[in-house]
Amino acid sequence: MQRVIKVICVGVGVPLLLLIGCIALDQIPHSRATPPKTVTDVSSCLAWLKKPMGAYRITSDGVVYYQVTAPAGRYLASGPAGYTFDSHGQFIGWSSDIGDFKTPPQVFTPGAKRENHFG
Repeated sequence: MQRVIKVICVGVGVPLLLLIGCIALDQIPHSRATPPKTVTDVSSCLAWLKKPMGAYRITSDGVVYYQVTAPAGRYLASGPAGYTFDSHGQFIGWSSDIGDFKTPPQVFTPGAKRENHFG
């Protein structure tokens, strides 16, 4: 009986520890990608990022937004982190992985036009 309990504990414990480890490891890139409270506009974002990967002008439903991309905020991400600004350059939201997490939603509408500004 004790052997069965040990096998069950190992069978459940090892996968659980691996899952907890993966979640904990994902916090490292997420904390690096999370913008500080000082990021309020495009210039403060660029100053914080130092070397962004790209910058885009996005036109969605006739409204202009700007997005700056940087290294992803998670392991095995399908896209970079994205920091989004309104037409006046004010910060409106971010995503740790714009490939999987389409936030803020107003810039990911069907038919949105994305123009590369550099990168």
